[in-house]
Amino acid sequence: MKVKINNKNYDVPELTFRHFTKMEEQGFSIIDAFQKKQMLLMAMGFTCAVTWLDRQEAEDLLEQHVLGGGNITDIVSAFGEAIGESDFFKRMLGIQEEEKKPAKKAEAVQMNESDSE
Repeated sequence: MKVKINNKNYDVPELTFRHFTKMEEQGFSIIDAFQKKQMLLMAMGFTCAVTWLDRQEAEDLLEQHVLGGGNITDIVSAFGEAIGESDFFKRMLGIQEEEKKPAKKAEAVQMNESDSE
């Protein structure tokens, strides 16, 4: 997967512990940013992880991205997609448990239907 930031395409790696700590080194909690839906912090953290820049450089890059007509939501969407492909990030953000709940409910419905036959 790739993400375009300020008219440059970056390869998005599989997000791991290393990327999580890179984001948190920038002075914010990625978990809190998700809970509070702080899109700009998420975009900045993801930009740091993808480009391996520090916070100030990532903020400057994102500012140029917006001034050049780019959209922050595209970067946040790419981050969401990368999280969906990362077992580590899904576990850290508590996403995996949420995905399993509907599946268990569907299994219970199927089991009840087969019991009534």
